[in-house]
Amino acid sequence: MRICKNDITDQIRDLFDANPLRIPEARIQPMCMLEIQDHKPKYLGEFRFLVKNGFNHPIQVNTSPVAQISNVKTKKIDFKIGFDILGNFIKAFGLDPAAVSASIKGTKKMSFSFGNVVRKYIDTLELGHILVANDIKGDPENIFIKEFSEKKEVTLALITDILTSTDFSLATYKDNTTNAEINIPLIQEYLANLDTKLTIEKISDNEIKFKGDTPLTYAFTCVEINIDPTTGKFSRGQWLDNIRSVKGSTTTSTATEQLEIPKLLLDDNQANPLLIDF
Repeated sequence: MRICKNDITDQIRDLFDANPLRIPEARIQPMCMLEIQDHKPKYLGEFRFLVKNGFNHPIQVNTSPVAQISNVKTKKIDFKIGFDILGNFIKAFGLDPAAVSASIKGTKKMSFSFGNVVRKYIDTLELGHILVANDIKGDPENIFIKEFSEKKEVTLALITDILTSTDFSLATYKDNTTNAEINIPLIQEYLANLDTKLTIEKISDNEIKFKGDTPLTYAFTCVEINIDPTTGKFSRGQWLDNIRSVKGSTTTSTATEQLEIPKLLLDDNQANPLLIDF
């Protein structure tokens, strides 16, 4: 499914080369692996389980707030389209979308935003250095490695960056110029009967903020990883070769400036980004 062009998805693409998730979830983290076939990813698990004898080298996961996206509203979009997207976020925070939908009857348009947006990421050069310096290989006895190598149409991808959020807001409209009031007491009554840490905050008569206590990933970036089925050697095109040249060069800064490690995008249509399903 594609959604209309809006500020949030534009910035996710343009600033981070990231793929928006249809359903946010906490398991999507840096150093996790995906299997991708026909642009459809499938979650596999942690990278360390692909490594022979396990990956026992610490690699730093950096964290930074993202002001460019936090609390930036989408453009006003058709309610049915918007709520189809937002409903999955509501589910992810443990709330029935039907309860929210019942409180915003008569709404024709809506917009939403993410709050407390945080980026978590690894340094791909650091990972490449660790793999080369320690001669780390994949486990040839892992039943999945042989299967991946035999399926030429299947790609392995390592998640390097994620965007997370603990809250989101919903604003409702009757049309492009008129607000639609939200029945906030109805949502509060529903929440009171649930065992959940999700809370709501009234921003205005037509806007409400939902706050959870678990950061959920709603966009990610990845790089392609190849594993030789015989030797277990990791590669990504010229990726490791370039890292070796950086490591052995006496002019490391110059080599680093020339090094390019492009991200793997599942959808290259930046005007209408794909919402990724798992």
